[in-house]
Amino acid sequence: MVGFLLECSRGGASLAAAADTLRSFSGVEARRSTRIEYPVPLIVSGQNSLGEPFQERTSALSFNLHGCRYPSRHDFRVGTWVALQVAEIASGPKSPLVRALVRSIHAPRSPRELSQVGVELEIPANVWGISSPPEDWLRAIGGTISMSAAATAVAPAREPIPIDSAPAPAQTPPEEESVQSVPAPPPPPETPKQDTENAAAAAKPARVVITPDQLVQALREKLLQAAEKAVETALASQLDEAVRRTLSTIDDIRRTSMEQVEQFSAWQREALAHLPGEQNLKVFDARLAEAQSRSEEQLALFRGRAEEMAQRLEKIASEARRDLAETRKLVERITREFEPQIRARLDESVARAADEFDAAAARVSDRQLVRLMEDAQMTTRELSSQLEARGTEARSHLLSGANDTLDEFRRQLNVHAELAISEVNQRATSSLASLDAENRTACEARRRSLEQDVARAAEQSTDQFRTAIKAFLYSCLVAAVSAVDEHAKSTLDGLVTAPGKAPENINLPAASPEQGGGESNG
Repeated sequence: MVGFLLECSRGGASLAAAADTLRSFSGVEARRSTRIEYPVPLIVSGQNSLGEPFQERTSALSFNLHGCRYPSRHDFRVGTWVALQVAEIASGPKSPLVRALVRSIHAPRSPRELSQVGVELEIPANVWGISSPPEDWLRAIGGTISMSAAATAVAPAREPIPIDSAPAPAQTPPEEESVQSVPAPPPPPETPKQDTENAAAAAKPARVVITPDQLVQALREKLLQAAEKAVETALASQLDEAVRRTLSTIDDIRRTSMEQVEQFSAWQREALAHLPGEQNLKVFDARLAEAQSRSEEQLALFRGRAEEMAQRLEKIASEARRDLAETRKLVERITREFEPQIRARLDESVARAADEFDAAAARVSDRQLVRLMEDAQMTTRELSSQLEARGTEARSHLLSGANDTLDEFRRQLNVHAELAISEVNQRATSSLASLDAENRTACEARRRSLEQDVARAAEQSTDQFRTAIKAFLYSCLVAAVSAVDEHAKSTLDGLVTAPGKAPENINLPAASPEQGGGESNG
């Protein structure tokens, strides 16, 4: 039995080392190393979601000791293995191939962007060629090497505990009989001096001495109960918190999706309210209701999956509690049978078992939490893609209806424009005709007035000309009469005639012109 316990202790040491190693490189803690934001050229090869092989050249945007994040144009699934190779920009490969596991995928916000893929290296190492890595990288790499060596090395044999008075051998099961026990060394020969000291010690009265081991033994039951209760409380709190966080995330996603759907439907209704077609609005409302019902069914399905995962976690926790109870019973039996020999080793085994249980519980909770987060992300991506598809379809219907309405509006606008142009032409023609008639009337009146003015001016000019002619003729007549008078006088003076006869004959013709002139003057 002592050999069996020694083997258990050795195996426990190796298991503890392995558990520590796994804990250091799994879960959220594994990714808590210094992250460097620097582009590093990569060659990524693997298989996409359709099972087709691919190889692409890209650059890691940020990286640390455990993984990196890089943009990719291919479609992956979480949990897919890919091969990474650090490469130069213009030359060939720089480092050997390393395997990495796809841990997260962030969908692009627009069709022009690429997906952001986060991967975790299978073996954490400085594959990025950093000459002076951070201190936590060096500590993590050194701790990995030391823990791996401790896990693979053989533990040295411990010195057996000398047994003065061994209890009677109990009936051991067949499994324990097959285990070789480590023989205890023979006690040294007793000398006469030792016999004398033993006799003196036996003669002295026995003192009651309370050792720390006895105190631990007395409080062992309470300590075990307290440890079990603390483990149960911690496990239950972690599980409840993880499940509650997941359910709240799913509810937030559902609420956000419902709000987006309601906003989109309200916007579409407001846009379609200005359209003349009622049938398009009814069809669009029916499709929106169908999409909303589908999203609610999918959310209910995802919530059922989350509850199923929570039940599985509870089942795992109950199994762990049952294993802990069985371990406790085994520890109590071994304690009752071999308490004087293995008290210290039992304490170590209990502590190691508690550490292993904590590590296993932490790994299980981290793994389940990561799975729940990945499921929530997948659900969100699927829901967003479906909503985007529905939105694209509704947008296409809306655009087609808007185009038809716009064409009808253009046709009606052309008809109204032609009618307005013809009416304006008619009004312009009538206005021009009325203006022409008014102008003609005004011109005719002006012509008549001008004719009257010209006739009046002509009459006045005629009168003036007649008066001037009369005056001119009169003056001419007067001049002629005066000239005739002078000629007659000169003639009378030059004639030699008889007195009394010649003047009478001469004056007779001279009197007639004067009479004629008087008549003309009169």
